[in-house]
Amino acid sequence: MADSDIQITAGSGTKVDTRTVGTGADEHRQVVVIGDPTTAANVATVDATFGLEVDVSRLPELPAGSNTIGFVGITDGTNSLVVDTVHNDAESNTENHVDTASKLMGFNGTSWDRLRSSTTNGLEVDVTRIVNPLPAGTNMIGKIDLSDGVNDAVIDVSASDAESATTPALVTNARLKVYNGTTWDRQRGFATVNKTAQYTTAQTGITIWQPAAGRAVVITSVQIQSYGTTAGTAILWFGSSADTTYTIGTDFAVFDGEFAPSATNKPGVIMSFPTPIRGTTDFYLRLTTTNAQSIRVSVWGYEI
Repeated sequence: MADSDIQITAGSGTKVDTRTVGTGADEHRQVVVIGDPTTAANVATVDATFGLEVDVSRLPELPAGSNTIGFVGITDGTNSLVVDTVHNDAESNTENHVDTASKLMGFNGTSWDRLRSSTTNGLEVDVTRIVNPLPAGTNMIGKIDLSDGVNDAVIDVSASDAESATTPALVTNARLKVYNGTTWDRQRGFATVNKTAQYTTAQTGITIWQPAAGRAVVITSVQIQSYGTTAGTAILWFGSSADTTYTIGTDFAVFDGEFAPSATNKPGVIMSFPTPIRGTTDFYLRLTTTNAQSIRVSVWGYEI
């Protein structure tokens, strides 16, 4: 049966808009129009695919406070993103996360500027200035491990003489200095040096020990032995590179004495100095003898 108006006998012939349903039955269902009741043309549209079209361009005022309007799901089409508000240090770095284009900025005193970082050291932080002064007293700011990349250095405040030479230790450029009578001079480590010479003729300022340039000879022990039968004087002294003549009272004598050997008597002298004898920088240790005496000289010491 075609769609049509149905005459209603209860009244004065009022018409009711219906649609027939079914495949053969004369069944009618009333048509209800959604729209402006005052304007017949302003009727809501029904799409065959999406149904009733609703205007959502206008919404009522949102409620005040912290009311939640709803939740929005974020997905790449396969994985759903969980908004993580409590991070776990042990969580996998493969967990889903939000990639944003936000940039960390810092105020440079005039404007907001981007904070920089490097692929090697990460975020660059200026630690050349400390805003607050360091606390007074003996407060410990922190402890620093000293290492050469392999061994950790121990700051030893109670060193033991028996500790191993291979024990990690702090190597510094500090220098131990001693007063040489005029200025403070560096204390040098040394290995004992021996100089030995023997003569049978008279010598005038012959060089026994010439120090390296800029160094001084330091004598710890001396042995002078006379042999043969010729008597004479032996003088061991310090002189400059150009000074070969010993002057008593002017030049620095280490030993000045006379030997009178015989066929049965071979005199000599051995001296060990409780305080080492130091010559002037660049001065030679020299020997002067009189007569053709036979003499042997041995000197022990070091250079500084």
